[in-house]
Amino acid sequence: RQENLKLANVTRQEKKRKRIDDIFNLFTERQTVTNDEVEKYLHVSDATATRYLETLEKENQIKQVGKTGKGVKYEKI
Repeated sequence: RQENLKLANVTRQEKKRKRIDDIFNLFTERQTVTNDEVEKYLHVSDATATRYLETLEKENQIKQVGKTGKGVKYEKI
Protein backbone atom coordinates (compact mmCIF):
# COMPACT_ATOMS: atom_id res chain seq x y z
CA ARG A 1 0.00 0.00 0.00
CA GLN A 2 2.80 2.40 0.92
CA GLU A 3 4.61 1.50 -2.30
CA ASN A 4 1.53 2.35 -4.37
CA LEU A 5 1.26 5.75 -2.73
CA LYS A 6 4.91 6.51 -3.40
CA LEU A 7 4.56 5.40 -7.02
CA ALA A 8 1.42 7.52 -7.48
CA ASN A 9 3.22 10.53 -6.04
CA VAL A 10 6.24 10.08 -8.30
CA THR A 11 3.97 9.65 -11.33
CA ARG A 12 2.05 12.83 -10.40
CA GLN A 13 5.27 14.80 -9.98
CA GLU A 14 6.62 13.56 -13.32
CA LYS A 15 3.38 14.56 -15.07
CA LYS A 16 3.51 17.99 -13.48
CA ARG A 17 7.15 18.46 -14.51
CA LYS A 18 6.36 17.43 -18.08
CA ARG A 19 3.55 19.98 -18.25
CA ILE A 20 5.80 22.71 -16.87
CA ASP A 21 8.45 21.79 -19.45
CA ASP A 22 5.75 21.91 -22.15
CA ILE A 23 4.90 25.47 -21.07
CA PHE A 24 8.57 26.45 -21.20
CA ASN A 25 8.76 25.04 -24.74
CA LEU A 26 5.96 27.43 -25.76
CA PHE A 27 8.50 30.22 -25.33
CA THR A 28 10.52 28.85 -28.25
CA GLU A 29 7.51 29.60 -30.47
CA ARG A 30 6.44 32.91 -28.93
CA GLN A 31 7.89 35.96 -27.25
CA THR A 32 5.25 36.08 -24.52
CA VAL A 33 2.70 33.66 -23.07
CA THR A 34 -0.43 34.45 -21.06
CA ASN A 35 -2.16 32.45 -18.35
CA ASP A 36 -5.16 31.97 -20.69
CA GLU A 37 -2.91 30.49 -23.38
CA VAL A 38 -1.50 28.00 -20.88
CA GLU A 39 -5.03 27.05 -19.76
CA LYS A 40 -6.10 26.33 -23.33
CA TYR A 41 -2.82 24.65 -24.32
CA LEU A 42 -2.82 22.18 -21.43
CA HIS A 43 -6.61 22.07 -20.80
CA VAL A 44 -6.16 23.02 -17.14
CA SER A 45 -7.87 25.44 -14.77
CA ASP A 46 -6.83 29.05 -14.22
CA ALA A 47 -5.36 28.15 -10.81
CA THR A 48 -3.32 25.27 -12.22
CA ALA A 49 -1.96 27.40 -15.06
CA THR A 50 -1.00 30.06 -12.51
CA ARG A 51 0.81 27.50 -10.33
CA TYR A 52 2.76 26.14 -13.29
CA LEU A 53 3.79 29.65 -14.38
CA GLU A 54 4.78 30.53 -10.80
CA THR A 55 6.98 27.42 -10.70
CA LEU A 56 8.82 28.57 -13.83
CA GLU A 57 9.13 32.05 -12.30
CA LYS A 58 10.64 30.67 -9.08
CA GLU A 59 13.13 28.71 -11.19
CA ASN A 60 14.12 32.02 -12.85
CA GLN A 61 13.22 30.74 -16.31
CA ILE A 62 10.46 33.27 -17.02
CA LYS A 63 9.37 36.62 -15.63
CA GLN A 64 5.97 38.22 -15.22
CA VAL A 65 5.32 41.41 -17.15
CA GLY A 66 2.45 43.48 -15.74
CA LYS A 67 0.88 43.39 -12.29
CA THR A 68 -2.55 41.75 -12.42
CA GLY A 69 -5.43 40.90 -14.69
CA LYS A 70 -5.59 40.70 -18.46
CA GLY A 71 -2.43 42.75 -18.95
CA VAL A 72 -0.17 40.08 -17.43
CA LYS A 73 2.16 38.22 -19.77
CA TYR A 74 5.21 36.07 -19.15
CA GLU A 75 8.55 36.33 -20.96
CA LYS A 76 11.50 33.96 -21.09
CA ILE A 77 14.50 35.27 -19.17
